[in-house]
Amino acid sequence: LHTLGEIVDYLQSQQQIEKPQIGAAKITTLTPAIDINALMLQVVAEKTGYPVDMLKLDMDLEGDLGIDSIKRVEILAAVDERAPGLPKLDRNAMSALHTLGEIVGYLENSQTVSVTVTPEVTISTPTPINSRLALGRYILERIAAPATGMAQPGLRDNTLWIIGEDTIGTHLMTRLQANGIHAELAKQLPDDASACLYLGGLRELTDDTQATVINREAFALARKLAKKLESSSGLFITVQDTGGSFGLSAMDSRRAWLSGLPALVKTAALEWPKATLKAIDLERGTRTPEQLADALADELLEGGGEVEVALPADGARYTLRSISESVTKGQPVILAGDVVLVSGGARGVTSACIIEWAKTCAARFVLLGRTALVDEPSICNGITDEAGLKRVLLEQARSLGQSPTPTELLSRVREVQGNREIRRNLAAINANGAQARYESVDVADASALQTLLTNIRNEWGPIRGLVHAAGVLADKRISEKTDAQFDQVFNTKIEGLRALLAATQSDPLKLLCVFSSVSARCGNTGQADYAMANEVLAKVASAQARQNPELLVKSLGWGPWESGMVTPHLRERFAALGVPMIPLAEGARMFAAEMSDAQRNQVELVLGGEPRPEALLFDGASERVQTLEINVARKSHAYLDGHAIHGQPVLPLVLAAEWLTRAARSFRPGLPLASLHDVKVLKGIRLAKFENGGDYFRIQATPFPSEQGAQMHMQIRDAAGNLNYSARIELLPEANLVEQAHDSLSLEPWAGEPIYQDLLFHRGSFELIERLDGISDHGISASLRGVSMAGWNNEGWQLDVAALDAGLQMAVLFGQRMLGGPNLPTGIDQIRAFGSPPSNGMLNATAFRRKLGNSAMTTDILFTDDSGRRVAELLGVHNHSLA
Repeated sequence: LHTLGEIVDYLQSQQQIEKPQIGAAKITTLTPAIDINALMLQVVAEKTGYPVDMLKLDMDLEGDLGIDSIKRVEILAAVDERAPGLPKLDRNAMSALHTLGEIVGYLENSQTVSVTVTPEVTISTPTPINSRLALGRYILERIAAPATGMAQPGLRDNTLWIIGEDTIGTHLMTRLQANGIHAELAKQLPDDASACLYLGGLRELTDDTQATVINREAFALARKLAKKLESSSGLFITVQDTGGSFGLSAMDSRRAWLSGLPALVKTAALEWPKATLKAIDLERGTRTPEQLADALADELLEGGGEVEVALPADGARYTLRSISESVTKGQPVILAGDVVLVSGGARGVTSACIIEWAKTCAARFVLLGRTALVDEPSICNGITDEAGLKRVLLEQARSLGQSPTPTELLSRVREVQGNREIRRNLAAINANGAQARYESVDVADASALQTLLTNIRNEWGPIRGLVHAAGVLADKRISEKTDAQFDQVFNTKIEGLRALLAATQSDPLKLLCVFSSVSARCGNTGQADYAMANEVLAKVASAQARQNPELLVKSLGWGPWESGMVTPHLRERFAALGVPMIPLAEGARMFAAEMSDAQRNQVELVLGGEPRPEALLFDGASERVQTLEINVARKSHAYLDGHAIHGQPVLPLVLAAEWLTRAARSFRPGLPLASLHDVKVLKGIRLAKFENGGDYFRIQATPFPSEQGAQMHMQIRDAAGNLNYSARIELLPEANLVEQAHDSLSLEPWAGEPIYQDLLFHRGSFELIERLDGISDHGISASLRGVSMAGWNNEGWQLDVAALDAGLQMAVLFGQRMLGGPNLPTGIDQIRAFGSPPSNGMLNATAFRRKLGNSAMTTDILFTDDSGRRVAELLGVHNHSLA
């Protein structure tokens, strides 16, 4: 919603309220109509300080009134408090409305709302903020990510358009077409496209300006896809060459300037919950275009679910994760009297950081900003609140025969407030023993900046420290963001840094610090341009550190700050998302602690809450369903020959569990498996096309809220969309599983028929029970072969599928004794792994009876290696009789 009128129209559409039953009687009436126009104008006047007579319903919220996304949430929360019968605003619908009038109209179109009437008033207490939300310091590292053997979904659904690089693109198109994918090379993305692979980040470059253009190309493609992919499935994958490490290792420094693509992808993943998104860093090295195309095809067809995948030239596969690392203070690099240039440093959180730093660093700080430092009108003296300033400045303007618009009035107020804040901050820095001066300049204006710095050097000396913190926001979803808005946000960060580095290239710099954002690491709804710009800052900073080892370089990716912009409503929203906010004083201390020579190798940091792939402010992550696709055919799964019924291979339950585990770990890299819960066979899978191209299945994951690690609801569906298997999977930094206790069993020697000739359908590679050690009415024990001894192909097993399947075979044998005939496992309450890779030797397994009925039986199965170490547990294995 963008204007007052849109909001009013929306609200009025919602105000027909039906009162439900009170006591024994049901009263159906309509409440008196609320004057939503008046209510909306009143709330906006209170929250912005504009007089009501200045406001019109058709004014654009942002363009005419300067109401940003945060203030919009505050206004709508106030309307909700005063008219609780009105419906909650749908965030997706809100983004398409521009005026208050449109919002009100939207509410008017959804009129029936039930309200519970109670005789007394209940006063609710605010939801407490989660005290466990802790601030931290996180470094970025590259970790191994073995391929899952699973493909990106959406490759076969529609035409895949390959854009941005023709030579590699041609070879990739041919390879994908050979695998049944309709891939086409194009110069431009067709209007109806829903799948795009952008190779622009692989192009050869002559300078960093060419590199910067690649960010804009990628954004333009994403915006073209956005209208369709916001609400439907599709695919967007970017490919770049930044050393096969996303800038964490040596690379051509020019390529750092194109590195905003992953931040675009991660923002799109929040805004397009049904789409497939991936950012690939493919190191060209000395590889030929054919080899590069093969590496890309392998990743698309057999890679995994990681959003960021690094493919260096040595053929390895990596992804990224953030890990907690406390700060270590060392010797300061900036000394008393050193000149430090600070862009955006005169106001806001940056000024708080500089004031804190000045307590221990008597440097000379030059604070740069766009606000001209002028004397304020005398009528403003003594007035501190925004509404009061708007009132007196409007009165003054009208007395002069002027009729300023709300935007013009707000600009005058901002000028007064900005000048006051700058003067306060200069005084605070000087009071701490340092020196400070303010200069008004656009840091992206190279000529003006060079002139200013010449004067600075003449008066104070050479520049020895550079802090680039300037930044602006223009929050809009990718589909709505204009080129002008993108350039405003992106250029302030990127062109500003380029100009500052060029202007100080001859100075004896000892420190370079850039203010980045956690949005660069995680993406953030509505902030694609801001996230991209900050990601580029971080990678350029890393390149600068490698070029000059004597230079202390820090990229500080800040989480959300707890400052004047944050209302109780937003604070609760952040808390609900598990995002701690940074108090101003604490954040300033965190900044000052980084300004020393310790931990020089830790350049790219996140300060605040743990970086997680959730939106920081708006909905999105909770709706996301992550998906991978797998093909099962003789070529890739020949061992399934031995798991066939009437000649047709059948998917083993534990192989389905293996798929779910692989997929989940690729969706949340760096987290080991703790356990799978409620593993269910909903519809068994017969592999009808095993000999003829294979059967395709989709593995889907929907996240659950989790205080630590990750929990996901997992499903396997066939090509027709039928649900075959489901489970809840739990990944934890440290599993710390408590071993299930079982009594020792008294067993009799096995005296039954040969198990694989008469009792079990398994053959060949699935004849995994080496020896049955004993059986009784209380359980069964055996020695088993795992995947290594069974000779199954090396697939990077997460579970020892062979051993687990042999355990289920034991349960079937036990079920034949206890249920009197054929039976099959239909579900497992919990599969627990104890963090070890599959054993090379024999395994021992014991099944313990837990529950026995007329047609069903439940057992627990414990697996140990030759040393007696517990390696896995199947708890609550359910077998049902087939008779």
